[in-house]
Amino acid sequence: MQQLLEDEQLGAALRRPYRPHWLHLGWIASTAGATVKGIPIPRTWRDSEEKKFTLKDGGTVSLDWWQGQHTDRPVVLVLPGMANSSRSIYIRYTMARLAEAGFQAVAMNYRAVEHLEITSPHIGCADTWKDLPEVLDVIEAECPAQPIFAMGFSMGGTILTKYLGENGQQSRLRAAVAVSCPLAYPAHQAELEKRKFLSFLMAQPLKLWLFKKREQIAKLWPHCEMSQVMMSGSLLTVAGYFFEHQGYHTVSDYFLQNDPEPVLQRIACPLLILGAKDDPLMMPVPRETIAQNKHLILVETEDGGHMGWAGKGTLGPQIFGSSWADGLAARFLAFHAKMPVLRSRL
Repeated sequence: MQQLLEDEQLGAALRRPYRPHWLHLGWIASTAGATVKGIPIPRTWRDSEEKKFTLKDGGTVSLDWWQGQHTDRPVVLVLPGMANSSRSIYIRYTMARLAEAGFQAVAMNYRAVEHLEITSPHIGCADTWKDLPEVLDVIEAECPAQPIFAMGFSMGGTILTKYLGENGQQSRLRAAVAVSCPLAYPAHQAELEKRKFLSFLMAQPLKLWLFKKREQIAKLWPHCEMSQVMMSGSLLTVAGYFFEHQGYHTVSDYFLQNDPEPVLQRIACPLLILGAKDDPLMMPVPRETIAQNKHLILVETEDGGHMGWAGKGTLGPQIFGSSWADGLAARFLAFHAKMPVLRSRL
């Protein structure tokens, strides 16, 4: 890590203060802007090639390759947040920013997300870290000579850090970035229980996703009453209807089994953790645990909300485009790609 901090350009970028755009002052405004960017783009605007494949247990996921496949570039696997996909606006901006830096960006679409059919009793949630070995097998087969990096947002960041900790030196990832992700999962559950209005808001996109899948859900889980799901007033209540079908006895069991904090010390590759101190969805941050692993760097801004950061970054004032986090992540990953041609583009 000391070598990383001594890199003049990257060190300056990590220390540079974040200045929010005036439309994004306060975590509510920042988070609202990020929420808008979670909307999927129209089909005609997509500049990528999506390939579905079946996992060993019958589940269906897909990889969405930005501007087709380029086997001569290092690969960055992008993991979206809850109820988002490769079609979400912010994921498209992130992939474009990574491509600009010289990477081959590819986003994973979790089981049952938006446009994917439910082909197994399991649906995409925080335990998707168990699917990543098969996903990496596919990427390695498509780009056999290239190093693989990863970047995860919110739940995608939780998935990424849990995977890195569980697999240690066998993770197959050269370096990674986790953005706005809860890392102390049981404590995060307690935070959601206290913030009832926030939990209510978070439940709405999840309910919309499940309602769209209601016919498939009825076939898999005929005893699940969709009317009760739609009437639920919190994220945890909605999730509770489905966790029993995922092998969890309780909601608390889910948060405990997928908690990244106990395995953070086993992460063996460089990991940049980006967060805002005013982000309620990242609280509480296990700063002491993070500080005990020399491979982890925590960069926190005073403002930014949950995946907001639409302020002045490496590309100038940004409101709806690529975020400050995208620019910093691209620089961090390019440093670890050890390719001067990549770093010169930043």
